[in-house]
Amino acid sequence: MKVLIVDADEAFRANLATQLSRRGVQVSATDDGEQAGRMACSDKADAVLLGVSSHDRSLVAHVGRVRKACPRAEVILINHSGDVPLSIEAMKMGAFAELAAPVDMEELEDKLRLIRERRGGRSGR
Repeated sequence: MKVLIVDADEAFRANLATQLSRRGVQVSATDDGEQAGRMACSDKADAVLLGVSSHDRSLVAHVGRVRKACPRAEVILINHSGDVPLSIEAMKMGAFAELAAPVDMEELEDKLRLIRERRGGRSGR
């Protein structure tokens, strides 16, 4: 499983990357939402974890951009603010799932497992 983490918070990105790596997930990370679609395709990511919050609602637009640029990559929204309308908007734009920050790793692993199962176990390697 390959995952791209897109989040403005460097400490959050690093912590999540470490936790996923320990679970055998190949991780790349960036703070640049504009490049997320391109990076997801070049990295052959199975999932993009996109961090958003209510103070910068424009980031939710990256859900659609990633889905258009790299349809193979599922987007999991990480909602830092608990803003329900933000989550609904992301789901309408094609997000696979939404998780609240701080991320419950068991819940994230369940979402990643569902993505893998939808692909018949293929991980894009």
